[in-house]
Amino acid sequence: MYQTASGKTPFRFLYFIASALTLLALSADLNPPESGESLLSVIESFQSVHITDIILFLFLLYFYRHALTVYKTSFLSVRAKLCCHIPAALFAVFMILGHSFYADNSWNLVFESSMQLLKSCIALSGWYALFFCCTVCLFDFADRLPFMHFEKKQVPYVIRRYLGALETHPFRTCFLTLLIACFPYMVLSYPAIFTHDTRTQLVNMYQGLKETATLRNQHPIVHSLTMYFFTELGRILFSSMNTGMFLYALFQLLLLVAAMSWTVKLLMELKAPCRAVIPLMLLFLLSPTTQNYMFTCIKDVPFCAFLMVFLVQLFRIVTGRCGENRQRVFHQILLTVSALGMFFFRQDGIYQLLITFLVLLAANRKSRKLWRNMGIVFLCLFIVWNNILLPAFQVRPSSRREMLSIPFQQTARYIRDAGDQVTEEEAEAISAILDYENLGELYNPNLSDQVKGTFNDDATGEDLAAYFRVWFQMLLKRPDIYVQATMNNIYGYFYPDGYLNSVNSYAESEEHMEKLNDSLETYGADFHYPSFLQSIRNTYETFRDALFSLPVLSLLRMPAFYVWGLLLWAFYCLARRKRDSLSVTTPLLVALLVCIAGPAYGWYFRYLFAISLCLPCVILTGLYISSGQKTDGQI
Repeated sequence: MYQTASGKTPFRFLYFIASALTLLALSADLNPPESGESLLSVIESFQSVHITDIILFLFLLYFYRHALTVYKTSFLSVRAKLCCHIPAALFAVFMILGHSFYADNSWNLVFESSMQLLKSCIALSGWYALFFCCTVCLFDFADRLPFMHFEKKQVPYVIRRYLGALETHPFRTCFLTLLIACFPYMVLSYPAIFTHDTRTQLVNMYQGLKETATLRNQHPIVHSLTMYFFTELGRILFSSMNTGMFLYALFQLLLLVAAMSWTVKLLMELKAPCRAVIPLMLLFLLSPTTQNYMFTCIKDVPFCAFLMVFLVQLFRIVTGRCGENRQRVFHQILLTVSALGMFFFRQDGIYQLLITFLVLLAANRKSRKLWRNMGIVFLCLFIVWNNILLPAFQVRPSSRREMLSIPFQQTARYIRDAGDQVTEEEAEAISAILDYENLGELYNPNLSDQVKGTFNDDATGEDLAAYFRVWFQMLLKRPDIYVQATMNNIYGYFYPDGYLNSVNSYAESEEHMEKLNDSLETYGADFHYPSFLQSIRNTYETFRDALFSLPVLSLLRMPAFYVWGLLLWAFYCLARRKRDSLSVTTPLLVALLVCIAGPAYGWYFRYLFAISLCLPCVILTGLYISSGQKTDGQI
């Protein structure tokens, strides 16, 4: 029998209580009862009559016994213990509040009555116990995961030859493998998959360059010019803008496949086992979101390619695996080129770069001069690009509203829920920035586009200062409204239930093509899909969506799966003092903060694409950094 540190209370009783609470959490109905609120209604909310509950209860007893034993022996420091408790508590909170916001766009299902609060607390305790023990076991598994080279067993000759080629020429082999495997999807998606942003960017380019002589930097101007270049190339060489967009999509695909192959090359250099590298390549190919975005004409795809190379180069320099002299110079140049790609292909790329360089300046002493110089160079580039170069070419800057989704949503919800408390002075200050009269009706709890779309671009700095004074006054009066507005806009990133992320469909792409053809009719726009492939496209898309809606496979389309994967990896690095691994993870953590500050709540997967694609690579390389080191429990 296992005992606590005090030696008085047996752990066996704790296993039983934790298992019972988890079983209650899994079967809980957190919606308000149709009958009146009472203790009986709380009990009825947890009722279940399935035989599987007995099996699950016995499994939980064994699992919790194992997990708590591991926790007692391998997590000795306060830091390591907190790194297990904190994510478990956060997960439990988001499971309860997430359900409330998913069902009611508010936290009323938790706080509307004492009985609802009691029910929620019981469920929260169960989720906390489950996630805590899962976290302990995951961390222990990562500690024990061997990072050794794959020993070939008796496998067919063809597979043995392929693995040999992957070891000898990893970049070339991976590049050709991914490219050949992507060919059928490339044919089905010809010329490419269009989105609203694709259409907006091309219209802005053609109107700006050929009509008004004024361009906009709402979307990164370099990416917009790249798409324009390829469409014009197709129009000039093949008399087809459709072919031009295919050439752009092919360029984008080659860029992303090259970045993936560069990552695989690093892993093979590290003697990573093929049982880790091959699943990574399969994930690149078969993940529905990765596959979909590979041929979607959107800025996030080239940005993600540059980010992946940037992460590889960070790893090489941080761990000293960049050779000497010429090789070191080459890797530093590639680091700079990838950083430039991040800067030019996403507006928020500069924040990821500067914060990463700042973290590395503090954490990586061997290369401090490099990180300091990189930070200074990119800060100067940011200032020169936005204040000198873009104005010199009459490129209008992106709207300030893009950074203000959170406060605008809070203001809109305040007007909707407590509009009678708004004074004339407050209304006047808000009206100078937003459409005060219609703000309450325009408010969408899950998307800020409609609210921030009313932003007055001509507002002065004084107008913004007055608005934020009013915003702060409202915060003091009704902080609950502000908290709910923020939660409503971010819960989807953390709540692993209820919905899957959106995938760009061919039907939506065709609609954008038709609208783009109408907008660019004078330039001979002819964007379209080959009609003879329509039935195959629709069948494939239907089958893919059905397949990746099945249990377990649906995780690949669940935003919270990637977010919690990133957070758990970060907490693991903190628990085990893996400073270098955490430093390399910094760009993805900043990307998550950008998602939280963004306009959508998780269903629009574009914001998470970089995290989903790069996280497995960061984890695999991070495990290499820590291989051979002592775990926290061994110190």
